[in-house]
Amino acid sequence: MRVLWLGCLILTTTACDVFVLAAEKVELAEPEADSRTRLVRSHVQVSGQLQTAAGGGKKISLKLNADAQYRFLERRLSGTGRDAETLRTARLYRFANNEAEVAPADLPAGTAPKKSTLKLPETRHLIVAHGRREGAMLYSPTATLTYDQLDLISTPGDSLSLLSLLPREEVALGDSWKPETWAVQMLCGIEAMTKGEITCKLEEADAKSARVTFSGAAEGATLGAPTSVQLTGEFNFDRIAKLMTRARVKQTETRAIGAAKPGLEVTANVTLERTLAEERSEAQLLSDAAVAELPVEPAPEMQFLRFESWGTRFYHDRDWHQFHQTNDVAVLRLMEHGSLLAQVNVSPVPATAAGSHTSEEQFQTDIRQSLGKKLKSIIKSEPLKPRNATDRRFLFRVTVDGEADGVPMTWFYHLCAAPTGQQVSFVFAVETKNLEKFNNRDLSLVRLLEFIPSRQAAK
Repeated sequence: MRVLWLGCLILTTTACDVFVLAAEKVELAEPEADSRTRLVRSHVQVSGQLQTAAGGGKKISLKLNADAQYRFLERRLSGTGRDAETLRTARLYRFANNEAEVAPADLPAGTAPKKSTLKLPETRHLIVAHGRREGAMLYSPTATLTYDQLDLISTPGDSLSLLSLLPREEVALGDSWKPETWAVQMLCGIEAMTKGEITCKLEEADAKSARVTFSGAAEGATLGAPTSVQLTGEFNFDRIAKLMTRARVKQTETRAIGAAKPGLEVTANVTLERTLAEERSEAQLLSDAAVAELPVEPAPEMQFLRFESWGTRFYHDRDWHQFHQTNDVAVLRLMEHGSLLAQVNVSPVPATAAGSHTSEEQFQTDIRQSLGKKLKSIIKSEPLKPRNATDRRFLFRVTVDGEADGVPMTWFYHLCAAPTGQQVSFVFAVETKNLEKFNNRDLSLVRLLEFIPSRQAAK
């Protein structure tokens, strides 16, 4: 009888423990004031298709396979506002590398796809991740990123965005919750979301850890192109350390061909691991003193991007998007509120003897030949004033009125020359009706042009 009673006691106690656990409210939150340093490892694998316009309503499909890996230190910073803007971190990237293969969908057997590798320089990169509804805004307070570098570190399943899935209140085992719309938009990375919803569920929990699954979808537009995203995944939470420790995300995105970006039909599989930095030396890299000087809001120049090619360098705001580049030309497109506002073609020009440049007359002759029947008249030609007494660049601007495919157009041609004879040209194309919106933005971009000394350019 005693043995039987003990057995019943054990069974009753176990059942009660399970009942208590099921009814227990679980807190899944990382303190906003937590200054601990995390070590983050992320692996992103992308497969699917890119689509580009081929004219006549046709499109070209390209197979895409990419494998990217990241390793960085990260710590929380105080937020600057509400909702997404409460999320802010400082990061020190140790490693960021993306290897991609792109090939035509009908690539003949035995033909190798085009391979590319993109990585951050060997030196550590200090990056601030700033929460925004449309996704984490990343910038460097110490160095200006290139467009490719920003693209490299802007990933699905970003560690900052994933924090938006944590519930604002305690939850019980089996409970579900829906993050707010700003969190959905931030995690999906859609610029203008029309609808979206994610559902999270506490699947497992004990005294030490918890596991949450999530799924959802969102629709809207990115850079003016219709976009839809589907998400599924899960994450683990260490209740003792108060830390999201591991996440797996599957993100499928379909995006129409846009004015600034190709179309997409891709799936990204993300694995994220987060641990507390164990080495004191690592934690000190993002100590209170190390991040004390970081501005609460980035200055405009911190958000600029750097273009560098053909021994030249210039800086531009993030409304300019790199559309295409070859050995002979780089094409950037200016987007505003999802619409194409202007395009600039940047090209190297044959060098002249030191101290000279292509003549204004020859430059205008070249413009007439280039535009042909599109040209109506040259409205104005003018040299631009130097920035200061030490600025020895030659900057010459020609404003042209014309028409392309029945659309009134205005072109701004710039010839830029260094004292060494090195030259580059900018050709800005703007629909004439958009000139007021464009507001002479060609001048601000060209005035930031630098000619890189040959030794520096070779690095």
